[in-house]
Amino acid sequence: MQSIGERLEEARKRKGITVREASEATKIRGEYLNNFESNTFKMNLPDIYVRGFLRSYANYLKVNSDKVITDYNAHLLGEGKSSRRDAREFLGRLELQQQPIVTEEPQNTPDIEDDAHEIAKEPSESVPIWERFNIDKDVAIKIGIAAGLALVLIIAIIWGFLAFMGSDDPTTDSNLTETPAIVPAANAAAFTLIANDDVRVEVKQVDGDIPLFFAVLPKGQEKELRATGSVRVNYSDANALSIRIGSKTYKMQSDRSSIRITPANILKQQ
Repeated sequence: MQSIGERLEEARKRKGITVREASEATKIRGEYLNNFESNTFKMNLPDIYVRGFLRSYANYLKVNSDKVITDYNAHLLGEGKSSRRDAREFLGRLELQQQPIVTEEPQNTPDIEDDAHEIAKEPSESVPIWERFNIDKDVAIKIGIAAGLALVLIIAIIWGFLAFMGSDDPTTDSNLTETPAIVPAANAAAFTLIANDDVRVEVKQVDGDIPLFFAVLPKGQEKELRATGSVRVNYSDANALSIRIGSKTYKMQSDRSSIRITPANILKQQ
């Protein structure tokens, strides 16, 4: 039975493309694609990104993505069982390596035991703390009072600071300038991303190259955005993404990995 990596590598070679070409087409780093083909899934990425990239790569190579994700889940389950088995084997070896400590019982030590009993019976003498540190009693009292006052002062300072930080009506400062709040432009048009399957989406507003959204949308999830002017939408799988503008839903072009649209103009044409 072929592993995930073997199926992906065989499908890529059958299409006659390199890992670099596949990376450029899917917008997935070549390092991740090499890891997939070598059945290495432990990467410094959240699991949802690993699943999204794996599904996108499988769809690009025309490999059954549902079967790939199912095998990936089985791979994770097998790794969990292997880790628990290794831990049990390690603990078992650790127990075997432990040797009992054998102590020899002292013989003919009646005098030592008797001395210990005598010491236990003697009452312990209580020594005042100032005598232990060779400090005069009056000086020790003054030090104690000073320490108590310092503690009260520290508590008062902390309480005042917390009260100031929690104030609902902070004092104004004439040297400060007011920063106007950022509000959506009046001509901003709304549009909604619809994930027909797991898909990685990046949306930027063309005017100013402003990022609006970047994430892997799970199957069935929708994301509403607003933009002024034109936007550039990059996607990992054309069949996995649709865009709803107004009352109509539009499919992506299967031969491209990005489109440029102007939601406001599309709304005017409806």
